Amino acid sequence: MRMRYMIRTLCLLFAPLALFGARVVQLPTLLRGELPNSEVVTNVVLNVDYTRLENLTFSLELNGSASNSLSIAVGTATGDSLALEDVDFEWGYDCGKWFHADTENGNVVEWPETGSGRVSRTLTINRSDFKPLWNRLRIVKRGVGEIDVDASYSREYTKFYIRLR
Repeated sequence: MRMRYMIRTLCLLFAPLALFGARVVQLPTLLRGELPNSEVVTNVVLNVDYTRLENLTFSLELNGSASNSLSIAVGTATGDSLALEDVDFEWGYDCGKWFHADTENGNVVEWPETGSGRVSRTLTINRSDFKPLWNRLRIVKRGVGEIDVDASYSREYTKFYIRLR
């Protein structure tokens, strides 16, 4: 009887964590370019409760080719759109390579994509690397033909800690 009570209590404690611990935000669908190989840019407000943040995960998926690219830039905007000089980092896929560019120190890391077709990758930023002032995402799509992109981010929040001694 006592064991059942403890199991029920633990389930009640962990249920809110399972239900409310992470939140996935689907980013808006990017418009179709007017010309072949045209660029489409969308700016999205990044609304994160830094005091509760554990990590932030970005996911990108697209039809990879030598002419297609999809990237997310993150920074602090003073207006409705994120200017290039206000970008802290950019991450994504560009013409057959995944990349991560840190604009503060100028470092660019590239990973060649093996194979072709549908490609996807995720990037996780821990709380210690997240800047509370970040308020804007800039999503850029370039390419020829149907690129069929999917971009999203999720926020993982810590709800409570259980400490046993």
